[in-house]
Amino acid sequence: MKEYIKVGKIVNTHGVKGCLKCIPLTDDMERFDELEYVYTEKDNKKRKIKNVWYRKGLVYLELEDINDMDAAESLRNTFISIYEDQLRELPEGSYYLFDLEGMEVYSDLGEYIGKISEIYQTGANDVYEVVDKNKSYLIPAVKEVVKEVSVKEKKMVIHVIEGLLE
Repeated sequence: MKEYIKVGKIVNTHGVKGCLKCIPLTDDMERFDELEYVYTEKDNKKRKIKNVWYRKGLVYLELEDINDMDAAESLRNTFISIYEDQLRELPEGSYYLFDLEGMEVYSDLGEYIGKISEIYQTGANDVYEVVDKNKSYLIPAVKEVVKEVSVKEKKMVIHVIEGLLE
C-alpha cells in the first residue's frame, strides 16, 4: 500500500478567501466530514480542515493557512491526500481504487489480458483501462464482467463478453 492516498483533486478556487473546489476521488464524498486534516501535494504540508461543504458533486474546502485567492490558486491542479492510517476499514469484497492500479487482468479462461493502467469514474460504473504492450482495452466494472478481484495477489479475473476486447 502507498503511504499517501489521494482523496481529491483541486480544480479551482472559490471566492476570494482561499476556498478550494475539489473533485472527490472517493465513492463517499461526505467522507471529508470525518477528516480533521489533509496533505497538500504541492508543498507536502499537513493542513487542518476548517470547513467543508458539498455542491453539484464537488467538495469545497477551507484549509488552514490558505486565506486568499492567490494561495488557493497556487494549489490548483494538484491533489489532496490522507495518510494510509486515515483510511476506513472496508467490508469484505470491497477494495480501494488505488489497490487496483497495476493489477494484472486475466480472462476466466486463463488468458492474460494486461495490467490496469487507469481507472475512470464515469458515474454509472467505473471503467478500467487495461494495457498490454501496445493494446488498450476499456473494461466496465460490472458484475457481469468482473468475476474475481484479489488485492493480495494483484490479480483480476474477468468474463470476456462479446465485443469487449475488439
